[in-house]
Amino acid sequence: MSKTQENFIELLKRNTPSQTHLAAEIADLLGVSVDSVYRRMRGETAITLSESILICNHFGISLESLAGDSSSTVNFQINKLSNDPSTFKDYLLGLLEGIQKANRFDQRKMIYAAEDLPVFYHFFLPNLARFKSVYWTKSIMNLPEVQLQKVEDIQSPKEWKEIVGEIGKEFLNLPSIEIWNEDTLKSTLQQIKFYWEAGFFSEKPTALDVIEDVNQLILCVQRQAEIGKKLHPAKMQATSTDYQLYISDLMIGNNTVSLQSNETKSTYIGYNTFNYMITKNQQFNKNVELWLNNFISKSTLVSLVAEKQRNQFFKKQRQTIEELHQFILNDD
Repeated sequence: MSKTQENFIELLKRNTPSQTHLAAEIADLLGVSVDSVYRRMRGETAITLSESILICNHFGISLESLAGDSSSTVNFQINKLSNDPSTFKDYLLGLLEGIQKANRFDQRKMIYAAEDLPVFYHFFLPNLARFKSVYWTKSIMNLPEVQLQKVEDIQSPKEWKEIVGEIGKEFLNLPSIEIWNEDTLKSTLQQIKFYWEAGFFSEKPTALDVIEDVNQLILCVQRQAEIGKKLHPAKMQATSTDYQLYISDLMIGNNTVSLQSNETKSTYIGYNTFNYMITKNQQFNKNVELWLNNFISKSTLVSLVAEKQRNQFFKKQRQTIEELHQFILNDD
């Protein structure tokens, strides 16, 4: 067996949960027998380029993994968002697939450096979820069919809501470490204020309902930090999933997520407001993990400890929310 093929097989094993029958899954993918796959895994039969591409695409592995990681060149998988509504569905499916794969492993966690509110939280509260989907599709993706419509007029497709529901379930089952700072909430509130001032809300109560959902979300995150477990933001029901929150005085810079499961790691880098790109490049992931750990070392843990700092932080967040609430409430 060539060293490249040997490394590729080892990479596949690391990216597959122990309960998964790797050979059977590859056999179904390639349309060959399980024995034929075992011959490839033992190096008796070479894996062709076309087979490698199929396998890489199926398991979410980049072709660069076949030749080993480079410290100077990194390949990323991206979502090709456009003004076609189907690409937003693909975006949602990509989020779902990523956390579903992670949750198949016993040892797993997400480290989320949150320049903005972590994207997963938006999906639980109906008014906030609706507003964010409108903002993303109307202002960022520039979908033609919604440009002349108000927030109240735009309805998300049923299939989007179904995918969002699945994302929420998976997220609540994924142990997470989050790093926030005082600006994490800022962009969401600015978006709401802009939509109000631009006349994109038909009615004041609609905007106020979105703000109330943001307030509910902040209460949820504070409660999560108090008990060290994730909660369902709408129902405020605690789960058994571990949760840690760090507060940083440093500028985070961009949304960065390290998704770790057993021996595998993936890095998600935010760009273009809410989109993301993904890599499994080992050296890059190590560098990101070092950066995140350094960030954590300079931040304050407020989960289960540091009650005073935790309460002060969330008090400021609620004050900022209330200021926007009063601005819209009193704006004629």
